[in-house]
Amino acid sequence: MYIKKIVFDKRADSGVTFYLHDQKTAMEHIEERPFVLVIPGGGYSFCSEREAELIALSFVAKGYHAGVLRYHVGEHRDFERSLEDAKQVLAEIRKIDAKYKVAQDQIAVIGFSAGGHLAAAMSTLLEEKPNLCILGYPAILSSFAEVMKIKAPSLDTCVTKETPPTFLFSTFEDNVVPIENSLLYLSALEEHDVPFESHIFQKGRHGLSLGTKWFGASPEMIDLRFARWLKLVCEWLELNWEQENQPVNQTVNGPMEKDVLELPLEQLLEDRTNQAILFQEFPKLAEKSYYKILRRFSLNQLQQFSPEVFSTARIAKVHEQIKQSQRVGGKK
Repeated sequence: MYIKKIVFDKRADSGVTFYLHDQKTAMEHIEERPFVLVIPGGGYSFCSEREAELIALSFVAKGYHAGVLRYHVGEHRDFERSLEDAKQVLAEIRKIDAKYKVAQDQIAVIGFSAGGHLAAAMSTLLEEKPNLCILGYPAILSSFAEVMKIKAPSLDTCVTKETPPTFLFSTFEDNVVPIENSLLYLSALEEHDVPFESHIFQKGRHGLSLGTKWFGASPEMIDLRFARWLKLVCEWLELNWEQENQPVNQTVNGPMEKDVLELPLEQLLEDRTNQAILFQEFPKLAEKSYYKILRRFSLNQLQQFSPEVFSTARIAKVHEQIKQSQRVGGKK
């Protein structure tokens, strides 16, 4: 394993430490490895050692490259500077020597507590974002930012459709960061149709880290149910990265195209012309709650499930109008 430390601000002790797999002869068949960036918590007062190297090395043991970001904390705490640290570390990952075979389109960030706040900020506020985001008992709201003595917005209000898929784990009994922080962030992800997975364990204190006996600061910091998060996260990472690598169905002339009637509504409505046609014929589709119920269905399916609303005649009318608009627009 190759370990490299890069200092951003010597005075504030900010920077990154990389833990990179050497591509030994026995592993030459591995083309690229994903990278997991770890951001420890500590309320922007310090960087928790229990959420730093030991987390990174846990991911290294799973076969990933990893790194630990140490950002501006304590007397140097400054949210904008911390966010700049996060921006800089993404640039440093891009510059890692090609011989280490870092999969540049498979970069995940995992942050705990205040580190989760910074990870969520990376995923919402930065122009260049990580590909996947993992949040462990994260601080999200501006009210908690005040407690941490930083100036930052409520990050749930910063979520957009560009926010990367997210895995969030926490506990209902968290005695430091109210579970409201997680729930509001999850609600924002749902509102913007950002894929997510979440595990809210009923029991458990704040700051459990890995939750195992070798890393618990005291008996109440050992929770083997909570400790399952690492396995769940790794499964989720693979699920998303395997999905990214799925081949596109091909025809002789290029990617396979579905008939308009077979496309999910949400895909049809990405086109403004289609949107105008469908909203004209079915006004209730413009109502958010109604649309959310139906968005995964195709027009053919809606005709089968609700023929009294999506009648054959109305579907045929919409179909013809969409085809006409495609002809006018020069679409196939």
